[in-house]
Amino acid sequence: MTVHNPVARRIAAGNIRAFPLKREEGRVDTVFGFVFAREYPALLRHVLEFLNSSEIAYFAGLQFLRRQESFLLGRYAAKLALQYALQAPDLKAIEIGRGVFEQPLVSYVSAKTAGVTISHCDGVAVALAFPSGHPMGVDIERIDPARITTIQSQMSPLECQWARSAGAEEITLSTVIWTAKEALSKALTCGLMSPMEILNLSEFYPLRNGIWEGHFQNFAQYKFVGWASRRVAMSVVLPKRSNVIEESLDFEAVLSGQ
Repeated sequence: MTVHNPVARRIAAGNIRAFPLKREEGRVDTVFGFVFAREYPALLRHVLEFLNSSEIAYFAGLQFLRRQESFLLGRYAAKLALQYALQAPDLKAIEIGRGVFEQPLVSYVSAKTAGVTISHCDGVAVALAFPSGHPMGVDIERIDPARITTIQSQMSPLECQWARSAGAEEITLSTVIWTAKEALSKALTCGLMSPMEILNLSEFYPLRNGIWEGHFQNFAQYKFVGWASRRVAMSVVLPKRSNVIEESLDFEAVLSGQ
């Protein structure tokens, strides 16, 4: 669902989407930030309005345009989501550092504590802000038939069977499964430095058109929800007993800029 950010934004870029969850003990509020590559020039013009001095120094040291773009889009998406989650009036006051495994670390003076997970692919960056005691991970990938052999080389025989059963949609399901595994690696803060097989799925099933859910063989405390459009797939990993409030994210509408 689209949300209105009560904190005024001066940069006409990006959007935020509430992603509320429910647990037995109550509601958990999480927030997406989405930013598109077409918005990069606007972000570059206003970079001093949302990056602090240490982030600017890091950005200035990046040598390649592709890396500069992904960093800036990802940081702005993360700060949009965190600004709403923390009710922070100043984006520059939110610092997103890097842990020893390159995981994003949020620093902000507030009674609330939050974590953030970031991903990007060609054309779009996404970040998800969540309460620090409720670990989550997100991954987004372009659906590219040329990558099917590479992706399936990192999938279990059962996962390949699920994907191949989809016929013409084999690459779509393969990409969704890949994003689920990478999102889990982010929730665990291990990245893709561990053997991929420990991230294997145990269950994978459709919820409704273009949305799937599944569970993991070795991490029963987590599950994932995955979405796919014609060109992009995305998964969110969340604690098993947290449930997505139905229709809380219209993925197609997000990608179309609505």
